[in-house]
Amino acid sequence: MRKIVKYLIVAVVLVYVVIQAWFIWPEYGHKLLYKFTISPQKVLSRDIVLHRDKLYAGINKQGNINYLSNGAWINTISGIAAPYIALKNPMAEMKPHFEQILYTKYQTFKYGNDITAVSFSGYSRKHPFIHIDTVYRVFGAGTIMIHSQITSSKNGLRAWVGDRIKTNTRSILFYVPGVGNITTGPRDAISPQKPYVAMLGRANQVIGFYYTGNFDPSYFFYQWNWIASMMEVKLTDEPLNVTRVLSTRSVTGMDYQKVADSQYKNFLAVQSGLQITASSYTVISDYNKSVLYTVYVKNVSGKLKHVTGLVLFAPKDIMTSKPYTSISDSLYPGSTSTFAFKIKAIRGGDFYIYPAILVNGNYIEGPWTHVFCNGPGWYSADMHNHSVYSFNPEDYPVRDMTEAAHAKGLDILSLTDYNTFSQAGACRAQSSADFLCIPGEEIANPLWGHANAQFIHKKVYEFLSPQHWIDDVHAQGGMFFVNHPYLEMRQWRDWNFKGYNGIEILNGNKIPMDPVNVKAFDKWDELNRTGLHLYGIADSDAHTPYAVGRYRNYVYATSFTLSAIENGFKKGMFYVTNGPMLSFTINDKPMGSVITVHRGDNLHIRAAYEPYAQSPENAPDIQKILLFKDGYIFASSDNSSLDYDYRADKSGFYRVEIFTNDGGFAASNPVWVNVK
Repeated sequence: MRKIVKYLIVAVVLVYVVIQAWFIWPEYGHKLLYKFTISPQKVLSRDIVLHRDKLYAGINKQGNINYLSNGAWINTISGIAAPYIALKNPMAEMKPHFEQILYTKYQTFKYGNDITAVSFSGYSRKHPFIHIDTVYRVFGAGTIMIHSQITSSKNGLRAWVGDRIKTNTRSILFYVPGVGNITTGPRDAISPQKPYVAMLGRANQVIGFYYTGNFDPSYFFYQWNWIASMMEVKLTDEPLNVTRVLSTRSVTGMDYQKVADSQYKNFLAVQSGLQITASSYTVISDYNKSVLYTVYVKNVSGKLKHVTGLVLFAPKDIMTSKPYTSISDSLYPGSTSTFAFKIKAIRGGDFYIYPAILVNGNYIEGPWTHVFCNGPGWYSADMHNHSVYSFNPEDYPVRDMTEAAHAKGLDILSLTDYNTFSQAGACRAQSSADFLCIPGEEIANPLWGHANAQFIHKKVYEFLSPQHWIDDVHAQGGMFFVNHPYLEMRQWRDWNFKGYNGIEILNGNKIPMDPVNVKAFDKWDELNRTGLHLYGIADSDAHTPYAVGRYRNYVYATSFTLSAIENGFKKGMFYVTNGPMLSFTINDKPMGSVITVHRGDNLHIRAAYEPYAQSPENAPDIQKILLFKDGYIFASSDNSSLDYDYRADKSGFYRVEIFTNDGGFAASNPVWVNVK
């Protein structure tokens, strides 16, 4: 009997190894085989496109883009398959099938100034007689050029060729302008006359495709999981060339049409022959101090160009020396004009600015520049995420997770790997002047559920009871949050323990109004009605770079330091969101406060939708502001603010929720009012 059991165990292990080798080794082996050096200090062992020695795109073994570094992938896009091939019309199938491209050769090479391009060569796994070569390279600001050559050893083969953008969720909203030819307004003289698609997710993220040459695809959707381009072709041994410009933006502060329009202007810039660059992709400044920002406009067209104006677009909290400059520059081929600005942030936090030049009546946008100011202000944090230290073969290295978070505009990422604190050193090593990686621990025990230990300095052991977890976390000066209490297979089992700091009321595996999150909100209110002071937190619970930042918390801190950030969380001065920003005070006291009044005293309650600090005039419209007292709706407003005066009658807690018409959602932490 023992021999049989032994042989069974050996057989199971062998099957497991074979499965792992088939599904995992090609990717991980591929990453290990192709190492190359950017500088003596930095060696990367993954497939990337670099721009100015910064990660631009992560590309997997099929040549598909997994994430981009210039602000894409906030919460919806899981990847771009470029290209795909099908020998059956995808539109004729209930569940369209796309061929997997297996790339067997891979190389990197320099293209232009400090740009590393990546080329792949391979074939369709299902139809090896189809051969594909694809090259990725940076092409202008915020844009990547993808060129593919497709050939077939079988002449006259009928096929469908295109690209595909896949999303993480079906509950995404899209804005797709100009599917087909764009022929609106005065732009016709230089507008693209090929199909173009822009796609927008809930977090104001947009992907733009524009095909060049003779490739003229159509577009279709399938169950809102992806959008695909498609063209019916005949393949021969002569190369079919497919070239597309891919632009990404993920800047809060614009409505659908504005974001898509900015993508459109990106394509105009490509066609205009004018290359607009800036002195830096990130400007780091101290509070209330001016720094220099320089814009360069170069004529790369080979023809004389006339520039008549330059505008620097900046949010209200960025002061500029001259927001508009009227000019009349004649740019000869190869020449460059330089424009210098002084900019100053009047509060701490993140901002985005961008220049635009006026040419022939059209504004052509330059690159977006991230401005980070260390000072009193609101900072974005995603406090529950995982890396390879969670010992899941599908998880990513610490550096991949932090780079993706940083690129998406997050100021803070907490890596809370399962039942370990061993990621702490690798996490802290990724911190910089404008980014903090904070190690924590997700304590996981199937008997009790999952919980987050934050602001700790050593491991909390999962084998003991949750009361021991809580006591250990507090002994370390940390905070204890119950994670996703109603998520399938991970429910929290017992609420009778003492010392909770809060509950994860939004988990990134679910949309805001999913029952899993709604139940967590209800439990939060229920416990606070018993007299507890629990905070609500929102986290992505990401295991991949493209899932980071699906939800975030904005925490108020007096400076961008670990101690100040920790202090903001411990005071409850933070709110949760998937995009929109808010403000909430009672008698001018911020969320997290405990105020004492006498019965009959006036309470002045103010809540406001802060329409994305970067560009408030173009933010999505407000749908509703709800004011809750003790967890029940108490007042509401259909405007962007709610002002409510109320005579205090009994003690309770107040909080607000905000809904926007693009699916945006935000919720404050409470203000507690004690009435004598």
